[in-house]
Amino acid sequence: MSNATSSSLAFSSLDALPTQLAILDEEGVIVYTNRAWREFGNEHDYQGDSSSVGMNYLGVCDLSGATDATTASEGIRAVIDGERDSFSFEYPCETPDERLWFTMRATRFADDGETYVQVAHLDITDRKRAELEAEEKAERLQNLARMLSHDLRNPLSVAVGYVDSLLDEAVDADGLEQVAGALDRMDDIITDGLVLARHDAVGELSTVDLETRAAAAWEHVDTGSAELVVADSFEFRADPSLLGHVFENLFRNSVEHGARDDLTVRVGVLDGEQGFYVEDDGVGIPAEARDEVFEAGYTTGEEGTGLGLSIVAQAVRAHDWDIAVTEAENGGARFEITGVERPA
Repeated sequence: MSNATSSSLAFSSLDALPTQLAILDEEGVIVYTNRAWREFGNEHDYQGDSSSVGMNYLGVCDLSGATDATTASEGIRAVIDGERDSFSFEYPCETPDERLWFTMRATRFADDGETYVQVAHLDITDRKRAELEAEEKAERLQNLARMLSHDLRNPLSVAVGYVDSLLDEAVDADGLEQVAGALDRMDDIITDGLVLARHDAVGELSTVDLETRAAAAWEHVDTGSAELVVADSFEFRADPSLLGHVFENLFRNSVEHGARDDLTVRVGVLDGEQGFYVEDDGVGIPAEARDEVFEAGYTTGEEGTGLGLSIVAQAVRAHDWDIAVTEAENGGARFEITGVERPA
């Protein structure tokens, strides 16, 4: 096999790799890139020659000033200087459409007495997303375990204490009410905890009507003297079960924290019909607390489990929607859910 044929075969094999690959000289200047490198530049509207040949890779990293770029340039320089044989690290890459993750690996080699560095960028997005999802599930289960182990112990000890006293003396109606209340709270915590642990992904999507689903959820919540008003309605795609948890927990949050007997809860369509809102005319949520309300265990009341709004946030994320909490026109709490899918 001739040298020319061998060289052509080598470049063809590099072009066949799915990994984005570049070869730098000792100054950090790119002398070769493979097809995957060039295609990535074209797909993401790289300004300039997508091959990047002739560009100083290290200079671009230095000009960026970003932490990941600095890490890359320092690692590559260490390889060029012989301080290490190879260098690799993981980093995120923001594109106009999504967030990707890559592993960059730099390896030194010699050719005809000259030193070069091969820089390869391997797309690990699928693996990284799976890892993040697993971490989120683990954190959710840890929160559940903490809630069940801590929050259940208090009402259980109350119930056990009153039962013991009832065994030693005549049955007391007030004592029985305390036992019933403690056990009811345990049931609430278990119910919320199981929803939080199990419902992390949407099932089959259906076309649902805002008014119908909101009214059905209202019937499942102890709303006392509060009133539900559906201002307007529209159809969108959702998992009916998870959507029910969203409405029920938002309604329960309004009733428990609205701090007024004649509370009105209003549901309606956001401008542009890209989502819907649930608001009340209660006392509202202080601005400094709005970043915390969706955390598992956060509560300002004595009756709630602290899991309701965490369940809401989880159900919203499972649909790939977004949720924000703000202030209603009348000063109450307002939750806005956006990014819903309209029927085709």
